[in-house]
Amino acid sequence: MEEMDNNLDAEVRLWQEKLFKRSVRRTRKLAKIEELLGNTGNLQCLEISSGDGVISAHLRSLGGRWKTAASTKTAADSVGYNLNEAIVLIENGKLPFDDQTFGMVVIVDALKGIAGDQDFIRECHRVLTSNGWVVISEECRRPISLTALLQKLLGVSPVAKGQKRNGYTGGELYNILKDGFDVPETILYSNGLLESVAALGEALQKLIIPEHYWMIRAKAGQEELYRYQRLHMLAGIAYPLLWILSKFDVLLGHKLLVKSRRRLWRPRRQPKLIDGRSIAEAAINTKIGTAAPF
Repeated sequence: MEEMDNNLDAEVRLWQEKLFKRSVRRTRKLAKIEELLGNTGNLQCLEISSGDGVISAHLRSLGGRWKTAASTKTAADSVGYNLNEAIVLIENGKLPFDDQTFGMVVIVDALKGIAGDQDFIRECHRVLTSNGWVVISEECRRPISLTALLQKLLGVSPVAKGQKRNGYTGGELYNILKDGFDVPETILYSNGLLESVAALGEALQKLIIPEHYWMIRAKAGQEELYRYQRLHMLAGIAYPLLWILSKFDVLLGHKLLVKSRRRLWRPRRQPKLIDGRSIAEAAINTKIGTAAPF
């Protein structure tokens, strides 16, 4: 019986890898993250995962010593299944690691699912070494776009799938990083055409597997294998179109990446005038070219 279970587990992992290779968006995301990370061979690294265990396994192939944490038990079970190891569960936004343990923290699509995201960034700052880095992969929030409209209508937006928010703008990410990290350079990729067609694909996928297909239950069975095989066939049909659409990078990006170096935590406060107003407030209430709000 144990041998049969082991064989089934191996099959599930195999089909997860096959599905990953058929996903233009996931493979591209991994390539972008790996490009930012570079060589991690001499680093102690922490991944904060949303449950994609295939990406977790590929990150480990970059070298170094890796730990993975997840903000939900479902995500922890999924990654643990792929890696065949226990995954740290983040509770109350706290990381169970000592100060300055890691040289790199990589947050893969998990920040939008954490309620106190700014407090959690401070936790990441705490566990990073003094010259450590944070890399964040997230959805780029574009409320007025065809992709956002389709996601809402089809019920496949991040919030509809249980996340706390639909992603971040570059400015929003800057605001939660600015107190403890250098101003990050934001990398945008994955255009609206690709993401709009992908939204349609996610709605179709929901008819076969209600949850994310890469989220594996603690004990996956034969039924999951049948569903993965059906999805793999559909993904093979859609792959050429999605690959072509992925090349239209002149259009607005719907995914974002930042890499930012840790510095001493010091709140950056907006300058105030003597009367307590911010410079922006004073500008709004004063006519340009005058010295007083006439």
